[in-house]
Amino acid sequence: MMDYHSRFSITLTGLKKGDELAFLNLFEHHLTVHVYEILALLADNVADNALAIETSLEQYTNHHHSCAFYQRGDRSVQSHINDVLWHFEYSVDEMGEVPQGVDLIGFDVSVNRVLRKRQAEKDYFHPQHEFLHAWLTHYGECSEPEADSFIEGLKAQERAEFQERFGGIEDLGLPDDPLNSSDVHSDKIDNVISLDLYRKKK
Repeated sequence: MMDYHSRFSITLTGLKKGDELAFLNLFEHHLTVHVYEILALLADNVADNALAIETSLEQYTNHHHSCAFYQRGDRSVQSHINDVLWHFEYSVDEMGEVPQGVDLIGFDVSVNRVLRKRQAEKDYFHPQHEFLHAWLTHYGECSEPEADSFIEGLKAQERAEFQERFGGIEDLGLPDDPLNSSDVHSDKIDNVISLDLYRKKK
């Protein structure tokens, strides 16, 4: 399933058709685990983080006493769901079995870090960041500026971790801006195709 606004997805397996209660229980369990995992990323930026997690989950429970199922369709959302399905089928092929439990949570964490783009918006985003921002403002008692600050802090933390693990772009032997560099067709990156340059030549 996928949230319409953030495109945050939660994948469930082992469900029986028509068993709404099992679906809701499993969904609540996975949602709670994801909230713990994602809010734990803010441990360095949020005082009493464990308390903040419990408080936000309590707010969520207080706001939602019932549920309803609606049939709807959106081409943009469906294309993102199809992409998650592709990744899921690939994971099943790699593992040799359908992921469950911790493996399923790990899969969701992975696909929710894939860049997405909504129609009529020029910027790409990570569903995990969008979901976290919405959760903080709706259930975490954060203002929009506070949530923005937390997300920016998380992005900076992620960039630092990437830098530490993989090094900078200079370590890859690439120019700082490959698409605008005169080295774009050099031997270093002769297997990289710029769609923007291709379109300009058309």
